[in-house]
Amino acid sequence: MSRGIIKVLLIVANRERRDRLVDILSRSPRVRFESAYASKLEEGMSKASLSMYDCVLMDLDLPDCAGLDALGRFKERVPRVPITILTDGSDQIRMEKSVQMGAQNHAIMWHFDEVTLPGIIEWAIDKRNMEEMNKTLKVVNSILRHDILNNLTVIGGSLEIYRMKKDEKFLASATGAVDRSVDIIKKMREVEGVISPKEMKMMNLRATVDEVTRKFIGQKMRFEVRGEGHVLADDALGSVFENIINNAINHSGSEVMTISIAPTNDGFCEVRIADQGVGIPNDVKPKIWQEGFKYGKSGQSGLGLFIVKKVIERYGGTIAVEDNQPKGTAFIIRLRCS
Repeated sequence: MSRGIIKVLLIVANRERRDRLVDILSRSPRVRFESAYASKLEEGMSKASLSMYDCVLMDLDLPDCAGLDALGRFKERVPRVPITILTDGSDQIRMEKSVQMGAQNHAIMWHFDEVTLPGIIEWAIDKRNMEEMNKTLKVVNSILRHDILNNLTVIGGSLEIYRMKKDEKFLASATGAVDRSVDIIKKMREVEGVISPKEMKMMNLRATVDEVTRKFIGQKMRFEVRGEGHVLADDALGSVFENIINNAINHSGSEVMTISIAPTNDGFCEVRIADQGVGIPNDVKPKIWQEGFKYGKSGQSGLGLFIVKKVIERYGGTIAVEDNQPKGTAFIIRLRCS
């Protein structure tokens, strides 16, 4: 997949080494890099937590934490960013263990130049993406086998009883199981957008939201949309809003939804999607992102918000859920503007 700017965070204590890395990346003939740096682990973790970087180049000899402990702490704090470890190549055991702990690869100082170092970084990014795709595929396979098999069992049993008793409630049960299976299969198309991402481009948030809300004309939800913004995303962005809106229609009981779009001062655009419904209990909020999680009688495939979170993370953004005031639920999405 072709790339735009690759944002790299260098966590390197040695200034000479850091400056040389920046210089090498600035001379890349094929890919444009935007470099930031930190000289200590804590500083690096803070920067990586607050901003989106496509990859981290990390030296394990840091003043506030050294060796594999530094990698372990970073992965615990910022688990999703691809990491390339900078090494002199002499400690093979440590290199192997760092990969076991979650680093994607290594760059041996100074066995690279303006051509090979970008390749090492891109390989780390691609490897991390592939790891995420494999996890998603396992989830999809599990849900397909479990939920659709259950639905087919219900359909078969209900139709058999209906054939014998001619009781309409068993026919309704079979029809409901068919509808649930169709919903799961439709969600599989959205999962395809997660595991087969297209090239990122600048997208008009307001136009995307307006296009999605038009699909719900005639439903019991009224929409109030305000604000403008452009973000870096792909065609799966619409599924993010569609799933959140559909979730609110099915669960919240709200008759109005407010969608506010506003650029921030740190290179992101924030979208706040709020309803005035029954809300989500605090003990349920952390679970709504889990694959297959269903809550209440109106729970459907359990894939909608799982898809939402995966897409947002692939864009380098974040999503959170909180209580709306005076009542209801608000989803807060932050997406990169560049």
